[in-house]
Amino acid sequence: MGILIYGAKKATIGIDEFMVKCPSCEVDAYADVMITSNYYHFWYVPIFPFEKEANIVCQKCGLRRYNVPFNSRTFKNYDEIKHKFRHPAYTYFFAALVLLGIVLSFLLG
Repeated sequence: MGILIYGAKKATIGIDEFMVKCPSCEVDAYADVMITSNYYHFWYVPIFPFEKEANIVCQKCGLRRYNVPFNSRTFKNYDEIKHKFRHPAYTYFFAALVLLGIVLSFLLG
């Protein structure tokens, strides 16, 4: 019997600079932000993505926050920027393969 290799991985989606409310200096300040996408894999083949996280560094006080949820609670302008940071297409590989199999089974069967 073989070894099953599965789990979750992270992929960096992008890096940018945004205005955020810093919990340390308690003001709106620019911060360097790196957005990552988490996805499940089986034998290193991506199955599907499940969440996005942000690593944030305040430019004013230097506070570093890691693995902060990428949502409207963290970013005031979330609705404007969420389209810039989509899950990479390859993280949907297995889901696309299953969908293709279903479509082919209806067409050929």
